[in-house]
Amino acid sequence: MKDKDYEATIIENDDLAPPEAKEEVVINTLLLGVDEARSDTIIVVRYNKETQQVSLISIPRDTRVNIPGYGYTKINAAIGKKEGIALAMKTVSNFLGIPIHHYIKVDFKGVEKIVDIMGGIKMNVPSDMDYEDPVQDLYIHIKKGIQVLNGEKALHFLRYRSGYADQDLGRIKAQQEFAKLFIDKLTSPAMIPKALDLINAMAENTKTNLEQSEIAGYALNIAKVDVGSIKMYTIPGEGGTLNGVAYFLHDEQKLREMMENNDVELGAPKKETAQNTSAGADDVGVNNIVKENVKIEILNSTKTKGLASALKKELEQKGFVVDKVGDTKDLTYSYSRVIDRRGAGNELELVAKEAGINIIDSDIDTNYQYDITIIIGNDRQ
Repeated sequence: MKDKDYEATIIENDDLAPPEAKEEVVINTLLLGVDEARSDTIIVVRYNKETQQVSLISIPRDTRVNIPGYGYTKINAAIGKKEGIALAMKTVSNFLGIPIHHYIKVDFKGVEKIVDIMGGIKMNVPSDMDYEDPVQDLYIHIKKGIQVLNGEKALHFLRYRSGYADQDLGRIKAQQEFAKLFIDKLTSPAMIPKALDLINAMAENTKTNLEQSEIAGYALNIAKVDVGSIKMYTIPGEGGTLNGVAYFLHDEQKLREMMENNDVELGAPKKETAQNTSAGADDVGVNNIVKENVKIEILNSTKTKGLASALKKELEQKGFVVDKVGDTKDLTYSYSRVIDRRGAGNELELVAKEAGINIIDSDIDTNYQYDITIIIGNDRQ
C-alpha cells in the first residue's frame, strides 16, 4: 500500500509534506478514485477521533482551482502533474482551507474486486443507466430499481454521469449514497470471515501514506461509526465555460460557510483568526490605501446593459479610479465577485466592501494589466 513515488516527491519537495496528524482531533484524508492518469472521484473524509463523527466532502472533478506552480485549471489535473498525489493534497488543502493529513488512492479495478469479495452492494438505482464509450471500453447498462450490484456493475454505477440532469453533481449524489451503503456493509459482522481477503485486495489496489499502525487503529474505530450520522457535503457552485473550457465554478462565499458549518457539526476545534489576534492591523492597512493607485476593471457577465458603468460611477464617487469597463464574452456568473490579479491585500477587501460584493477570489498573474477585476453577476440585476 505504500507509495514510493509519493515518498520520493515529498523528499524532493518538502513544501508539499503533509502536516503531522498525531496531535490533531480531526483527521482529514483525501480519497481518490483514479481512472488512468486522472482522479475521477475526489472526496475528503473528515474524522473526529474523539467522537467518531465522520463527514464526506465531494469535490466535482472539473472544479476550477489554482494548482500551485501551474495556475488555474481543473482540480483532477493535479494528480497528473509530476508531483502527483502530494500536489493534489496541497491543492485540496488550499481550496478547502483545511490541512490534508493523509491520502488513499484507489484504482477503479480495485473497487470492482473489493465489492465482489463483499458479495455485492444492495442499491436502489434511481433510473435506467445506459452509456457506451468504445474508446474507454466502457459499456454501462443498469436497470432502474433495487438490486445487488456486483463489482462490475458497482463500478459502472459510480462512473455513470451522462444521464443525470446536473451531470457530475448527480453522479456525486449517487457516489455518496453508495459510500454509505459500502461502509455499512464493510463494518457488518458478515464481513469478518472475509477480512483477510478484503485486506489483501485493498493492499493490492490502493496506495496511501498511512502507516500500518494507523490503518489498524482506524480499522478498529470504523466499526463504532454510526453510518446514519455521516454528513455528506458537495462543493457549492455551478457549471460554466471559461475561455472555451467547461468547468465547475464554485461559490467562494458559500464554500466558506459550508466549511464553517462542517467544522461545527464535526466538533472541530475553533481556528485562530486574524481578527482575534490583530484586529487593529487591518484597519491601519485600509486607512493607508491610496484609492486612486488601485487599477480596477469591471466586467459585466449579465445580459443587462449598463451595470458595469453604474458600478464604475459608484466606485469613483468613493475615490477609486476604474480603468476599464466591459463584458465577459462566454461566461455568466450567478454571483458577483472581486478577483485578485496581482497580489492585492487590504485593497482587495476594501474594494469588495465598497462595491458591496461578498465573494473574493484569486487568479494571480503578475503580468496582468489590472490589480483587481470585478465581475458583475446575476445577483446585481
